[in-house]
Amino acid sequence: MSTLVRMAMPATGEGRRWILGMTASSRCTEMAAALVAATGRGLDAQAELVGVVTTDLPKDVAGAYGPLAGGSATAAGLATLRCHLAEIEAALASELLQGLVVAPSRVLAVGVHDPGVWSCSPGEPRGYLGLCDPAKLAELTGLNVIDAFPARDLAQGGQGGPVTAMAQWMLLRDPGRNRILLDLGRTTRLSYLPSTMANHAASRVLCFDVGPGTALLDLLTGRLTDGRHRFDPGGRFAVQGRRIRELLDHWLADPYFDRPLPRWHPRGVPAERFLSDALQMAVESGWSVGDLLCTATHLIAEMIATTLSRRLPKDTRIDEIVVTGGGQQNGMLLREIARMAEAPLVRIPTAQMPGEAIEPACVALLALLHVDQVPGNHTVVTGAEVPRLLGRLTPGAPQNWQRLLQTSAGSSPAMRPLRSAL
Repeated sequence: MSTLVRMAMPATGEGRRWILGMTASSRCTEMAAALVAATGRGLDAQAELVGVVTTDLPKDVAGAYGPLAGGSATAAGLATLRCHLAEIEAALASELLQGLVVAPSRVLAVGVHDPGVWSCSPGEPRGYLGLCDPAKLAELTGLNVIDAFPARDLAQGGQGGPVTAMAQWMLLRDPGRNRILLDLGRTTRLSYLPSTMANHAASRVLCFDVGPGTALLDLLTGRLTDGRHRFDPGGRFAVQGRRIRELLDHWLADPYFDRPLPRWHPRGVPAERFLSDALQMAVESGWSVGDLLCTATHLIAEMIATTLSRRLPKDTRIDEIVVTGGGQQNGMLLREIARMAEAPLVRIPTAQMPGEAIEPACVALLALLHVDQVPGNHTVVTGAEVPRLLGRLTPGAPQNWQRLLQTSAGSSPAMRPLRSAL
């Protein structure tokens, strides 16, 4: 079942371009598509969200992706999944455009980003293969398709992500406020989005994994309730436990928190890393699972506060923390973050943007940067040796392809080789 959210339709005007972005969730259980209208070019483009549609993916899709993510599926299984997803993506794009009464011919391109299949063996080069079948999607929709954003970053020695950092800044930047985008998902991830009034604001953007997130809370909740609850609703189970300082100090002493930036992994931070020894400590000390859950909630809040004080540029003033992800429904967690972070917390829905729209809207902006020939990665964020144009372009219907070529011809590359300046 899908859900469509319409925003205010931007006024038609000269130079406005329409870009569609699509994302699949980390476990391929959900898909979201967003339509963005942009004026201006490159990092100076101003973006407006037009609408977003989300849908649950069929259970067989998540079932097929699980073995792929675990490295045990066949090439034939991957090919079948890519074909199936292209059909779903095409149907979702059609539903969004019809619901917004926007003709497909007005859409310059569709950007697609998904969890993909990664090779992350220690000592081996990291590799990525997207789940998008761009040729099939282009044939089904007639749209130009831009996908495989992590691949070029990996080729330049980067981590392959987080590739949406610059797009997040474009979408949520503010002239007078330094913002933090705090994603309380299965892994806690933080983005620093400096005010546009700051010198070289775009080059100061940061995005990295902070530490474990709701996956740790969910595992403990399942143990506490014998599987009756998959998550802690509002934090009502955690609040019944005790905050164990000894355990909290043990967790915060984990070497993970001392790793230098850039710090990001396609599979996030494994919750099991923080769970196995904690259970043994609980048995030896007589702590309850409720105590572990309460302490884990405090861990997330404390590691966020520590990160804000140690990982951001010196003397940075944080004016606002914009919260997204499933953890924003945990009242106890939000109270602890607000108490320790010393900055006002704002949920994405109250920031006039549905939370589910952020990722697909950012992917749309990544596609726009590709069209404008502007590098979409940031060496400080991904670890790439130099910035690169991200994404792979697959032409759509001939008339849409010609229109994209005309648009690209009006863009000047943000970076030129030295010989072109001589």
